[in-house]
Amino acid sequence: MPTKTDSLRYDIRRLMKTGAFHDIVDRCHVELTMARREKRQSIEVIALLGLADAQCSLGHFDFARDYSSQALERADQIRSASLAVDALNLRARVAREGYFQTGEAFDDYRRAVDIAFEAGDMRRYAQALLGMGEIAASPADSSKHAWRVIDIARELNDEQLEARGILLLSNALIRKGDHNKASDGLLVALRKAQSVSDRLLESVIIGQQGVILAQDVDTFERGIEQQLVALDVSRGMEAIFHEFMRLYTLAMTMLAARDLSEARAYLDQMLALAQDVQHGPYEMYTLGMLGQWQELRGKADIAISFFGRAVESARAVGNPAYEARYLYALGAIYQSQWEFAAARSHFKEAKAIYQALDDGRNATRVRATIVYSYLLAVASRIMNLLGLRPKRD
Repeated sequence: MPTKTDSLRYDIRRLMKTGAFHDIVDRCHVELTMARREKRQSIEVIALLGLADAQCSLGHFDFARDYSSQALERADQIRSASLAVDALNLRARVAREGYFQTGEAFDDYRRAVDIAFEAGDMRRYAQALLGMGEIAASPADSSKHAWRVIDIARELNDEQLEARGILLLSNALIRKGDHNKASDGLLVALRKAQSVSDRLLESVIIGQQGVILAQDVDTFERGIEQQLVALDVSRGMEAIFHEFMRLYTLAMTMLAARDLSEARAYLDQMLALAQDVQHGPYEMYTLGMLGQWQELRGKADIAISFFGRAVESARAVGNPAYEARYLYALGAIYQSQWEFAAARSHFKEAKAIYQALDDGRNATRVRATIVYSYLLAVASRIMNLLGLRPKRD
């Protein structure tokens, strides 16, 4: 009997919850071949979406992006609003998780929101809002989207969606520093994730609980243990993005605790993972983190080397936003060394990129830094004339 669309969707969702990503790939390859042979276009799109979802989780981001784009093209051809929204949400996820391309992700999420709302499909509308909340620059925007998702999820009686909405809200509260409310939210989200047997979501929530616990010296070790549990789950499932981000949160936790040696150990694991899966954007991100680590150690020359490599890597993978970020970091180090001409050169490169990206907020921020750099240079000359040598920070 030919596969039905609902049964294939159900099987993919069930396997995603348990982390059986390779099973999804095998199943969807077969379904895709049969659907194309039998010209069953809806099944073809769902199989492509399943492949994209699983390959994104496995860290095969080029494949995932290709499959999601094929799914979107086919969904548009058959004029299926629901499948188009699914494809847009998935392609946005790939852009965000695999390539740190938040601009591309926002465009797809925005389009998905509009299509789902016009079609009256509130579940998919909420899923697109969830994605927008996850990439929102401000905690206030994340909270706004999270509450809307939670309200819709409760109306639909969808506990998995509600758990993800509460997780988004809790992460916004963490960013605001309101750890008590965030902890309460994560506990509710965890219970809901467990009730729908979503093991990967459960591990993400446990990891975020660990982030909060690690803020207090009395619960620091427990917080690290919970983050390590989440890391082990992601590794066991071969969920590459989640493994990479768990290593990141562990590194940041150790940096906040000023334990630079432990932080470096997790950064080295991030770099090894990026190189193991041969994924340039992850290597770019880790090089930037290593630059920050060297800067904290007071090793300006080595930090400059790492940030320079991160700039080159950002150019190679076509991510101008991160290129500008690392150029700014380079400028800041040169400025801390009172090398103002070199600092302004990098600041100006960063400003030009932000202007090309129509990122007025960051362009204005860098412009102010350039003005401040000129003022520091004048002050430095005056101090030299007075026989006072500027102290390097």
